[in-house]
Amino acid sequence: MKTEINDRTAKHAEIKPKRYHIKDTKVEGFTLRVNPTGRKTMAAMVRDHQGKMRTVSIGTYPEMTIKEGRERCRKIAYGLKYGGEEFEMPIGTQKGDATTFLQLLDEVQPVFAKTKKGWRPRGGPKSKSNMRSTIECVFSPLLKKPVEEIPEKGVASCTSSYEPVRPVNGKSSANGQVSRALAYLAPVFDWAAHRGNFAKIGAGRLEKLNAPNVNLVHDPSTDDPSIKGIRDRVLKEEELAKVLPLLIYPAHPDLRRRNVLPEKDFGPIAMKFAFLTLARVSEVSNARWQDLNFNSGVWTRKVKATEGGEREDELPLSRAVLDLLKALPGYASRVPTAYIFPNRDGGILSNWDRTSRAVFQASKTSDWTRHDIRRTGSTLLKELRTPIETIDAILAHLDPLAKTGASGSAKHYLATTRILVGIEDARVEALNKLAEAYEVIVSTPETAAPA
Repeated sequence: MKTEINDRTAKHAEIKPKRYHIKDTKVEGFTLRVNPTGRKTMAAMVRDHQGKMRTVSIGTYPEMTIKEGRERCRKIAYGLKYGGEEFEMPIGTQKGDATTFLQLLDEVQPVFAKTKKGWRPRGGPKSKSNMRSTIECVFSPLLKKPVEEIPEKGVASCTSSYEPVRPVNGKSSANGQVSRALAYLAPVFDWAAHRGNFAKIGAGRLEKLNAPNVNLVHDPSTDDPSIKGIRDRVLKEEELAKVLPLLIYPAHPDLRRRNVLPEKDFGPIAMKFAFLTLARVSEVSNARWQDLNFNSGVWTRKVKATEGGEREDELPLSRAVLDLLKALPGYASRVPTAYIFPNRDGGILSNWDRTSRAVFQASKTSDWTRHDIRRTGSTLLKELRTPIETIDAILAHLDPLAKTGASGSAKHYLATTRILVGIEDARVEALNKLAEAYEVIVSTPETAAPA
């Protein structure tokens, strides 16, 4: 049964032949257990941070009061749900305390960091995440105020008056940062107020707060003409003809880096790999030799999952990519755990900006990003009449089985291999066409030009 547990409920609870539970409607998991002997005990019955149901005994009634038991249950439940046995409740989560905006951010960061990379600390465990830093910059006047005393007008006042501490070159306003701050803040207040995706019992903060609704606040970026919205930059043929010939191994002389031998500079060839596979920078950087099966020609990569974290995706590779990999010095020995495109010390390749700047200067191109490589390749594939679902599969935007209604076990049986000779995966055909298109662009006199 479920009701608000109080002294009257506990004192007059019926004694039955078998033990039964009375669950509290005020605090999640707080339970009164009534035994056939008449003994009444209190317990916390909640799921921990791994989703496992846990029962923790609290005390015996009336030796411990219902008020004390309920408060003890809150602490146990918070610890199990967000941090494990030894988790200490943040300041502001005690009943009756006026939780400030800053205290709420302290609470929500470890919760959201489990599934959202942007909420994970950028340095040590006590450092701030990118999303939190953005929120604190834009809404700094509100940080010390109790959340329940912040009106929607107060949030709007911050967004309309915000001026960045360090203005970005070429930007006439900070509306882009304000827009991101609003987007990051909305789920925080929804989590505290049990709104939207956090409306179900147990999904939001243990103690509900009357937090402002950020969705009612105007986003100034929507009517800012300097903000174009979705980026649509693609490299033109003449730009590709200048860039692609530079992406070789060892590094092209025009891309020579000080204190780095051409044989140690894998940045340019890693960028060529990205052009040929349309993979994300993180996927290329983290690629190891053990992820490649040269018999089947398949690369097993880690890609972003829509629910947060990572998932495995198998991408069959084109002939051009396999030839590129076989020409690298690491192919012959193939130490399984070694990076395919290491930095000069053999670690993970991270300084992509330096490679990009060198390519910009040598090719006399500009204003394109590494993500524009994916957009350029996708646009070329579309012009080559590649089905959209094939392009989407190459980009690994979604699990290919997600839309089919197949069971979760299907991926373990539907391996990406070439069993039948002469029958090729649609993605391989598309990537082969893409590589050929690049070759035509580079070799065409009208577009090819020395860098």
